[in-house]
Amino acid sequence: QLSPARALLSAPFWLGGPTMASDYTPAAEGIPQYFLPMLDDRDRNLKYHAAITAAIRQFKAEQRRPPRVLDVGVGTGMLSAICLEAGCASVTGLDTNETMCHLADLHLGKLRSRGGGSFQVVHCPGGKAPAWFAGRRFDMLVSEILGTLTTSESMLKYLTKYARAHLDVFVDEATGERRVYAVPQRTAQHYASYAFPRADLGPTLSAVLEATLEAAAGRFLPTNDGGLGLGLHLYPRERVGPRRTFYEEDYTRWPFSHSHAHSKPEPLQLHAPPGGRTSDFLYLGLLEWDVTLWGRGDGAVGLSNSLDGYEAFGASFPDGGRNGFARAAAWGFFAMRLPQPVPRATGAPKLQIARLNGQTSAKPKITVDGVEYHEVLDDPQPQLAMAADTALPAAYLRALAAAADGERGRGRRLLIVNDISCGA
Repeated sequence: QLSPARALLSAPFWLGGPTMASDYTPAAEGIPQYFLPMLDDRDRNLKYHAAITAAIRQFKAEQRRPPRVLDVGVGTGMLSAICLEAGCASVTGLDTNETMCHLADLHLGKLRSRGGGSFQVVHCPGGKAPAWFAGRRFDMLVSEILGTLTTSESMLKYLTKYARAHLDVFVDEATGERRVYAVPQRTAQHYASYAFPRADLGPTLSAVLEATLEAAAGRFLPTNDGGLGLGLHLYPRERVGPRRTFYEEDYTRWPFSHSHAHSKPEPLQLHAPPGGRTSDFLYLGLLEWDVTLWGRGDGAVGLSNSLDGYEAFGASFPDGGRNGFARAAAWGFFAMRLPQPVPRATGAPKLQIARLNGQTSAKPKITVDGVEYHEVLDDPQPQLAMAADTALPAAYLRALAAAADGERGRGRRLLIVNDISCGA
């Protein structure tokens, strides 16, 4: 039996996010690469801290005791640590990944000296809790198994599974509602169309991005580090057409529920932003989301994985740019190439979003102008980062100009080597 620290040191470092070539299967071991930028996402961390603290405070006020909390997908143990800090009676973290269970146990063990509630970390191979765990009951559920989509890590499927077996339901005597205490409370998945000025992308990036999207036609392209590796929030753009909310999940009542809208074909309302021609823009379809972690109205604590949400980081933190990079690297968006909005005899291109059930599928099915998107091209596309680097070619041009000037009239040949990497 390895100690938690030694088990962690001997574990592999898993490079890449959760594969989406098929529906989500959690990793059994290793430290996923996306955990590093996810932990650097200060906005995410503070929002979960505020939401869990408010949820435990409300539970204590309504039930007159501290809650027993179940943390589904414990990861590094951050949410469990927040629960302990907020005054829960106990917290139990579950995870399919043995490496992360060791890491969470190691982190939470450092909190023992502070007193407070007790904790336990339980390894659930293949998502199945050990036999001895049957019958354990909890008052509150917390989880952060979000991803590029709200459904990327099959949150509805796993939260329903563990809630059915272990979560207590509180019946509102006035309304008869079967309430539960859960963080998050609601999720909403959106579709939006954007026009990116080609002049701001630059000729090289514009051409490479368009070619990459064309080659991937029929497959979603993640923009995070596991795919394009491109921070789209850094580039000027304008949303064209309405933002469509096509899928929602609700974790405030039992049983948990989901709903879907926009299942019929609808015209894509694409147009050139004011003052521009359609040929001046590259049109992309992006999947974005918003999540209510806790509360309602002005007092709600929420997370936004949208281009507009990334913009807000600058107003929230002095290092807002760093937060944007962190979220773009860990989550990012699913991107699709849209047709140019030029007059056509067949009329405007159509968008259809098929019904999605998060219990059975982690990915939506979207048809754009007759092309169906469902699978995901989750192979890294390093050519995008190279095309986005305008400093390197500028430096090469200056070097070439200097070399050509120095060798002018000597008749010598010039050897050009472009093989610079991290090991340069």
